[in-house]
Amino acid sequence: MKKLGLISLVGAVALTGCVEDMQLLSGDIPEKGKFIDTVSVPTPKTYSVQEIHSAKTAVMAKSIGEAPIDDLEQYAQGVLDKIIAVAPAGAPQAEIVLIGNSGPGAHAAREGVVFLYHSAFEYLRSEDELAFLVAHEYSHVLMQHTPENLFSVLRPYLLTAADMALGNASDQSDLLRKAGQMYGSDLILRDLLLPNWDRSQERVADYLGLDLMVKAGYQPKGASGYFEVAKEAEDKFGASYQVTRNQLELFLQAQFQPKGQDNALFNQFISELGNAVNTVQQELAAKHDDAAERAEEIFAYGMREYMPERASRMIHKEAFDSVVERNKQALESYRIAGEILQTLQRDDSDIDFRALEADARKAVSGVTTNHPYTRWAFAKVRERQGNLKKAAQNIDLIGNGEVLALPVEMKRAEILKSLGNVETAFDRVEQVATYYDWPLEAYRFMYPLVKASGNKVRENELLIGCVTRYPQQRAMCAGQSPVGQMAGM
Repeated sequence: MKKLGLISLVGAVALTGCVEDMQLLSGDIPEKGKFIDTVSVPTPKTYSVQEIHSAKTAVMAKSIGEAPIDDLEQYAQGVLDKIIAVAPAGAPQAEIVLIGNSGPGAHAAREGVVFLYHSAFEYLRSEDELAFLVAHEYSHVLMQHTPENLFSVLRPYLLTAADMALGNASDQSDLLRKAGQMYGSDLILRDLLLPNWDRSQERVADYLGLDLMVKAGYQPKGASGYFEVAKEAEDKFGASYQVTRNQLELFLQAQFQPKGQDNALFNQFISELGNAVNTVQQELAAKHDDAAERAEEIFAYGMREYMPERASRMIHKEAFDSVVERNKQALESYRIAGEILQTLQRDDSDIDFRALEADARKAVSGVTTNHPYTRWAFAKVRERQGNLKKAAQNIDLIGNGEVLALPVEMKRAEILKSLGNVETAFDRVEQVATYYDWPLEAYRFMYPLVKASGNKVRENELLIGCVTRYPQQRAMCAGQSPVGQMAGM
């Protein structure tokens, strides 16, 4: 059994993926002629409001939340509308939702939603590059591709690993605490969110995306330019979190050591985690194209099919620069918040908390006062300082009372519980659980409290519901978390 490979595994997903059903093409990428002229577009399906809502909540369950920078979202929507207008007859409509995350990337849901990370407006250089990113993602919607997020296989185990990290009081507690902090960072949220497309589907989205963007009036150089800047941004982002990745890997490697015959449950968890990692590694290796290879292919295709356009059209840069300049303050606040989250991965002795708090105040000033991303960063600073009351207040200032992104809601509940507001925290988690269709995190929070209360009926309801939804976590569902077993190790 391969014990780990999380660094390469976690770092490789921004431009790659995996899926099962690919039966929509009349042929492979043509040697001559434009790909859009050979593609067989499936009959568009009309999704209900509830289905679209479910697609959105699935993303909110793994993200810090939307980035309410309306100008940027509307600008990206305008680009998407141009793409849709030149798509084959019957092409479905789609909407842009801007997500707060400093990691490069975007994510399409077949229900007609393209989730775009705010960082696109920081590392992209023109509307043409944005058009390729949007057209690529829309191509997945157009072709009704169904990604399987392979990281959903690992997610329950990573959550358990975070539990262990936060619940362990050994000499390695600082190392383990940092490993647990990964859950909630831009790094883990981005990697758990990104879909994994099959190699053939990624190629379809690349070629079809290029055809659509050029047909919509954009410069084909935008495609090769996108790969250039996206790789640079990915490398920079990955380097910022390399220490954190190492912390998680070291933590998990340590847990792979035999723990003795009296820790059967813990050993079972470790075995299942290792098998899950191994499975994902094998599927990634079997189905993923290297991003550099994709960049070379799309460049060659663009040179072959769009040489006149490459020579005659100017890159759409002025409008892009203008919208970025108009939202300079918001993007600067988000940049500061992203740097705060990265800084919090370091040792306390290396952090100037006075300076960090001053930065956090800047991030929540002006137009981003109540934004989820900036308030989340401030809350994490307060939590690290030990000021849980103010950390909770920062989260309370997000939005207008609506259900927040799942990690944010769960963090608030944990803080309220620590402050003694157990009933309030429990009631809120129950509401959030219903909204997000009972995620594992809700069971992990509620079950121990119900069990301690002595309410056997409710305890059995939660146990049955948890085991039914998450059979691979049946031990945790029963309240037998490895955290408790680790205390004597």
